[in-house]
Amino acid sequence: MTGQTAMTPEQKRNNRRMGLTLASIAAIFFIGFVVRMLWLGH
Repeated sequence: MTGQTAMTPEQKRNNRRMGLTLASIAAIFFIGFVVRMLWLGH
């Protein structure tokens, strides 16, 4: 990024998709962690 402050709609769309992807990956890891803790807890 060389001094571009204004983002094009396509960049915003790509950033949103990247954010959703990272958020879903984080959610999957978190759910897997909770399930494992519950599983090992019993």
